[in-house]
Amino acid sequence: MQTPLLPSPVRRIARGLSLVEVAVVLLILAILVAAVGFPLAAHVEARRSQETQRHLELVKEAIYGFAIANGRLPCPASASSSAQESFCTNDSPTICGAERVGIYSANGRCFARDGFVPARTLALTPVDSQGYLQDAWAGGTTARRVRYAISAASVGTTTNVLTRTDGIRTATMGGVSGLSNLIYVCATGLTTSPPTANCGTVFELTKMAPFVVYSPGKDTLATQFDSANNRNGDIVYTSGAATATFDDLVTWGSLNVLCGRMVQAGRLS
Repeated sequence: MQTPLLPSPVRRIARGLSLVEVAVVLLILAILVAAVGFPLAAHVEARRSQETQRHLELVKEAIYGFAIANGRLPCPASASSSAQESFCTNDSPTICGAERVGIYSANGRCFARDGFVPARTLALTPVDSQGYLQDAWAGGTTARRVRYAISAASVGTTTNVLTRTDGIRTATMGGVSGLSNLIYVCATGLTTSPPTANCGTVFELTKMAPFVVYSPGKDTLATQFDSANNRNGDIVYTSGAATATFDDLVTWGSLNVLCGRMVQAGRLS
């Protein structure tokens, strides 16, 4: 007896899918992957940003703790100090002298006013192979190192008042609180035209930050001045919501919190 023919759709499936049908299936799969993948990628980036911000806040607390224990703020690490704080040999306005790595200098003058978090000094993680603190994008590259800048303010004859042991005590809280130009943090919108000593016409978030801690965010390229401003070594920094051209993550210390913590610990009166 002759075997009955299968219905046409079944025969087509039995023979396999045509090229057009395969292409349609692949297109549907690509759309599904994109629909899932793009939100997932955005979620991953948001998590990295949140994790980095958490790291920055932990660094800030570690810096306050260091000040309580040592009567001063830590100096930044330089690019050659293997994540240890680094000092100048001399306190001349123009001559720093030889770098003193990991060895406190009585003048309190930092070798790099704007450098990296001294993660080895503060015992922080996660770090790269040379001990430098990494942000949540990690990867082990130097671009992923968390940066730290300190004010080099002086009060009267007391130079480097924040990084000299008991410098704040010597200068007194009244003397330190009278400082008007520590580190400026400005809202986004800076251009190359404002002077490097203040925020110009851009909104001033603070001009009394004793230190700042920051990450370059996902995009390590400083293509706009808001990003370039955080890398030019002056006392003005930018902080704000992420945009297409700016995604730095910036936090800063409070002089009032610093003094309050030191008073509570008996390091300041």
